[in-house]
Amino acid sequence: MSGILSDLKVLELTNAPSGSFCAKLLADQGADTIKVEPPGWGDAARHEPPFINGEPDFDGSTTFLAFNTNKRGITLDVEQPSGRDLFLRLAESADVVIESYPPGRLKELGLGYETLQAANSSLILASITYFGQTGPNSHYQGNDLVAQAVGGFLHAVTGSADRPPMGTALQQMEITAARNGAIAIMAALFYRDQAGKGQHIDISMQEAAVSTPSGLIHPYSFTGRSPHRGGSDGNVMDGMHLPTLDGEVTLTTAGTGGRPMQVWAEFLEEPGLLDSKFSTRRDRLENWEELYALVAPRLAQWNNLDLMRETMTRGLVVGLVQSPKQVVESPHLAERGYFVEMDHPVAGNLKYAGTGFLLDGVNPMEAGRPAPRLGEHNVEVFSQKLGLSGDELCRLRVARII
Repeated sequence: MSGILSDLKVLELTNAPSGSFCAKLLADQGADTIKVEPPGWGDAARHEPPFINGEPDFDGSTTFLAFNTNKRGITLDVEQPSGRDLFLRLAESADVVIESYPPGRLKELGLGYETLQAANSSLILASITYFGQTGPNSHYQGNDLVAQAVGGFLHAVTGSADRPPMGTALQQMEITAARNGAIAIMAALFYRDQAGKGQHIDISMQEAAVSTPSGLIHPYSFTGRSPHRGGSDGNVMDGMHLPTLDGEVTLTTAGTGGRPMQVWAEFLEEPGLLDSKFSTRRDRLENWEELYALVAPRLAQWNNLDLMRETMTRGLVVGLVQSPKQVVESPHLAERGYFVEMDHPVAGNLKYAGTGFLLDGVNPMEAGRPAPRLGEHNVEVFSQKLGLSGDELCRLRVARII
């Protein structure tokens, strides 16, 4: 696959969604990315449901398929001396190594930053962990929910004010840390062009959580005032999900020119919204049940797409809650060529989400390739890049090094 990063060589030595997604972000832009997995078992994501055919399958995990497009895949046990030596040989010609081992573990294996630098002074090492490489919590274990919790995200962002904190699904902090990692790698590449040497990038998932929501940590660090959960509780006009004929929608007061109730009263043909008890935000929160009783029946007469079209043409802003089916079948996304199809030899022909941007009007995911099967590119990589013979590969397989 060609792309804007086609000259970049990446080694991925991770066993976490953050590392896989970080490497995918580079691979999707053309970087020659080799995913290194443990022999026999592979990446943990291969064993995560849901599976394409409903049954556990090394090549059928939807998570693995989504997080590993445009990579080549090899198996290699870096915890064995021979495996470590082979990895070092691969690192000699790499630009970037992405890893997610606990702090200090790579050094114990003989693959620490100093060793990698000695083999390749221009190499960039990106380490993604839950708490970073240093600090009193650096060796603590974690997961996405832990990162949300210790990063303050659960305190004020998700859930209702009168209920316990509620975590978000879909590995939000793993993905945020991955994006931070990709940005840091690109910055380190610019630095390398100027200074001629690589860097060790230290990416903390907790810090990814802290840095993300501008309405959470910054209000406290700036003013000492702590936000609380439940910002949409009772907020009929700015945050509450309201039912329509075929889904839900979130209204906003944006686009109303400072006259929210007058504009929405006209659009919904509901004069009751002009009552003075709804004139300010505080009034609307105090009388939210009466406001809901006026707004909800009007919205229930609309289907989602018609409501979106009519409100948007008037400059109003609504949050349409679309189902996955509606998103995948969206005429707007279809016209922009957002989804691409790839044919996986086991999982079949699947529709993949794009990168989220176009380059000169082209989706960078076009002409991409699906996630690799376990060890799919062993011969290609070890023979062509390192010059190993067929007999040597056989011996490595018997010793379970590859």
